[in-house]
Amino acid sequence: MKKIIITAGGTSEKIDNVRKITNSSSGKLALTIAKTLLKEYKDIWIDYICSKSALRPNEERARIIEVEGVLEVKRAVEELLTNSKIDYFIHTMAVSDYRTDYVTTLEKLRESLQKEEEIETLKGNKISSQEKNVVVVLKPTPKIISLVKDISPSTYLVGFKLLDGVQKEYLIEVAKNLRDKNKCDLVIANDLETIRKGKHLAYLIDKKDNIEKANGKEEIAKKLVKKIAKNERI
Repeated sequence: MKKIIITAGGTSEKIDNVRKITNSSSGKLALTIAKTLLKEYKDIWIDYICSKSALRPNEERARIIEVEGVLEVKRAVEELLTNSKIDYFIHTMAVSDYRTDYVTTLEKLRESLQKEEEIETLKGNKISSQEKNVVVVLKPTPKIISLVKDISPSTYLVGFKLLDGVQKEYLIEVAKNLRDKNKCDLVIANDLETIRKGKHLAYLIDKKDNIEKANGKEEIAKKLVKKIAKNERI
């Protein structure tokens, strides 16, 4: 039985116990890919890592692993890649680039810098709505896609790149950079502008720079499955 990881939806990073910074993604494309795989192949198992609000398959051969923040995604990915032989990793999730480091106010920050003292942060489970000039300081999150080949070099890795309102040539160039940096076997380049218009135009780019155009989530999923099937692991 071939094992596949699909990540779906977006992550959320806490500011306090009430407020969050979120990356919005419905998980529609991930669900479409999962359904296509499950329909085409009987001898597969999918670990579906997703946010609580993401769409997900309802199928015995798909296990749902709910996550919230990037660190939860990282733990789930590391555990699966370390403890199982994963044949395919399809990383559609909109992962946050930053998470909260600390929260303070502009006044506290200015005073601490002037006195060259440790910055005083706001404490408590919920930041008071009476606070003025609140400053949320962010720090980078670990890159999930960069972990995959480091832990499991033989896993076939599919990455996704999403930009907004850019020229085709630039979108493809950036997607290729993502592919090369993270040793992806295939990368899918998307433009948010086309998604907003209900078209969802995408480009599938393999390691040999072959580029295939796809229109709509169904076609993207079908062409993706066809591409990875040529790898002869499925």
